[in-house]
Amino acid sequence: MRSAKPTIDCLPVLFALSALLVLPLTGGAQENSPYSRYGLGDLISGQNILNRSMGGLSLAYSDLQSINFTNPASYAELKVTTLDVGVDFSSRTIRAENPLRSYTSRYLIPSYLLLGVPLKKKGFWGLNFGLRPVTRINYNLNTRTRLQGIDTVLYNYTGNGGTYQAFIGTGFGTKKLRFGFNTGYTFGNKLYSTRLIFLNDTVPYRKANSSDTTRFGGLFLQGGIMYRVSLGKGVNLRLGANGSLQNSMKAVRDVSRETFEFNPSAGTTVIDSVYYATGDEGRIVYPASYGFGFTLEKEEKWLFGAEFNSTAWQDYRYYGQADPLRNSWVVRTGGQFIPNVNGKKYWSRVAYRGGFSYGPDPVDLDREMNQYLFSAGLGLPVRRNFYTNQYTTVNLTMEVGARGSKQNPIRETLFRMALGLNLSDIWFNPRKYD
Repeated sequence: MRSAKPTIDCLPVLFALSALLVLPLTGGAQENSPYSRYGLGDLISGQNILNRSMGGLSLAYSDLQSINFTNPASYAELKVTTLDVGVDFSSRTIRAENPLRSYTSRYLIPSYLLLGVPLKKKGFWGLNFGLRPVTRINYNLNTRTRLQGIDTVLYNYTGNGGTYQAFIGTGFGTKKLRFGFNTGYTFGNKLYSTRLIFLNDTVPYRKANSSDTTRFGGLFLQGGIMYRVSLGKGVNLRLGANGSLQNSMKAVRDVSRETFEFNPSAGTTVIDSVYYATGDEGRIVYPASYGFGFTLEKEEKWLFGAEFNSTAWQDYRYYGQADPLRNSWVVRTGGQFIPNVNGKKYWSRVAYRGGFSYGPDPVDLDREMNQYLFSAGLGLPVRRNFYTNQYTTVNLTMEVGARGSKQNPIRETLFRMALGLNLSDIWFNPRKYD
């Protein structure tokens, strides 16, 4: 008699989710953040949804089924094959002081796609494949000014695009000491456009458009280390650190300087191309970063910790030119609590999480702009069957934060809900016969 162990044909699922993940950075996300104009855009949360619910605490965190791609040394603890998919719903409100006005945008985007595989049943060696967005560019802004002898001029600034990473990583080591690395390809695009429109009824000035479209890509390398100290009675201290090398990516851009006219029925019509060039090759330098932290945990009961991260944004270069960016850092702290992991009541097996992060924003516009984020979340066990070795968890996270203060000309507030599906099983085993 054939015993059919549950299996999953994951290739069609991975293909569909990969296509969905790429869609938002090709223009589908309805976001409007003026600060995404600088560098390669706004940074997207660099942790999985489980860790984001603890303020982003991740450098010294690992468990048997969670894929913590922030520190690849954590892959060594994988014991079951895991597919981890995340999706975000965000609401961002921009407030300007002079004149007083606000704008709210809402958008739904996937946040990552991960597949972790244990490579050694009785040892510490794991592998991870991943695809995730790193930055996002999306803004559309209008400003008006008066020029002597010309009257009012309208400037329209638009931009879209973003950056991805497709990567593979491995983690290995012993029960106490683990090492790991991620390597892969960083790629993306950025489109910037500035339109100049003269609002004058007497003189028919031509409208002008200046645009740059850049495509870029390059290899990257990230390393991590983790050390575990047993303090007795199921209490462990974990120390973790990671670092990424500076990444110099090849870039190709198209540059256009032209005059145009706009008609609601015909759309935009180019009148004259003042300057047009394609295939301009150069380099984009993405900065190095590092971080370190700790967690103190009682196995299957509670955990808390803190960490520090830093990125050298002053080293960022676009075709040899710097942007108004400064070196930044962020401090994160958080934890989780499980009342009774083997309890009969469902809510006693749920993981309750919370955390906080704070640090200066890398955008440097004359005055410092700090950002902070509060988070809370749940780890909801769907199925944990020791006989079939199936472990499935739904991770929910809510984040509330702000960027800037009343001292900044433009400030942002953020509300975000995130859903992570952590689907685990021992896949790819051959069928057995009785």
